[in-house]
Amino acid sequence: MFRHSIILFLTFFPIFLKSQNIDFYLTLLEKGQINEVRNNLPELFERYPENAGVYFLDALTTDNGDTSVLKYETIIEKYPDTKFASLSLMRIGEYLFARGLYSQASSRFKNSLIKYPDGDHHQRAMDLMVDSYFATGHSDSAKISLINIKNFYPSLNYDKYGIKGLDDISREAKLVRLDPLKISERIKSIKSKTRKTASLPKTISKPWVVQVGAFGKYSNATRLKKQLQGNGYSSEVHSVNSNGKRLHAVRVVRYSKRIDAENVGKKLKKKYGLDYRILNNPVR
Repeated sequence: MFRHSIILFLTFFPIFLKSQNIDFYLTLLEKGQINEVRNNLPELFERYPENAGVYFLDALTTDNGDTSVLKYETIIEKYPDTKFASLSLMRIGEYLFARGLYSQASSRFKNSLIKYPDGDHHQRAMDLMVDSYFATGHSDSAKISLINIKNFYPSLNYDKYGIKGLDDISREAKLVRLDPLKISERIKSIKSKTRKTASLPKTISKPWVVQVGAFGKYSNATRLKKQLQGNGYSSEVHSVNSNGKRLHAVRVVRYSKRIDAENVGKKLKKKYGLDYRILNNPVR
C-alpha cells in the first residue's frame, strides 16, 4: 500500500509542480513583474516543453498584439482541452475589443461561452460580448445571444444589461417578427445576383496571391491558415507538387494588383517573419 502511494505521488507530483509554477508566474504578471517572467521563460520552456501554461505566459509577455494573437491561436489549437485554451480565446477577444473591432470581438466572446463550459470566465465573457454588440448598435443580436446563453448558464447575472424579455421569448416568436416583405425582397435580390453572376465570363478580377509557406503535413498548413485568418487575412490551403513531392501551400488571397500583394507580403514578413512568393493566378 505504501509503495503504491509512493508511485502515485511520483506520478502526479511533477504535474502539481507545473501547475504551481505557472500560477506563481501568473501572480508575478498581475503584480506587473513582466521582465522577471520573461527572463524565466527559456528555463520554463526547457523544463516543460509541452506545457500549455508556459506558452500562455509567453503570449502574455509578448509586446506585439498581433504576434500575441497568433500565439494564443496556437494554444487554442494545440491544447484545446486545457484551461489556457479558454483563457487564450478570452485574450484574443479582449485584444479585438480594445482595438475597436467589436464585431470580431463579440464572436470570440460568444465562442468562449459555447466552447468552454468550465472555468470562471463566463460572466466577463458575456459582459464583453454584450458591450461589443451595443458598441455596434446590435442590441437585438445581444438579446438573441443572451436568450440562448441563459439556457446553459442560468445563474449568471443578466439583469445588469437592462434587456427585458429574456425568459419569455422563444425562437419561434423571434422568427414571427421578421418582415415577410423584406425577406421576399432579399430572396429576389439574391436570385438576381445569381443570374448575373452565372452569365459573367470566367475571368479572375483578382489574380494575385501571396504564398507564405508550403508544408508536408496538412495539419501544419491549416494551423498557419487559421492563424492568418484570425488576424484578418483571407487564406487558403492548396495541394501542390514540388519535385515529385506533394506539399500543402498556404496562400493569402486575392488581389487585383501585384503591388497590393507585395505590400501584404512585406507586412507579413515584417510582423511574423514569414517568407513569401507572389503568384499570378496559380492553377493549384
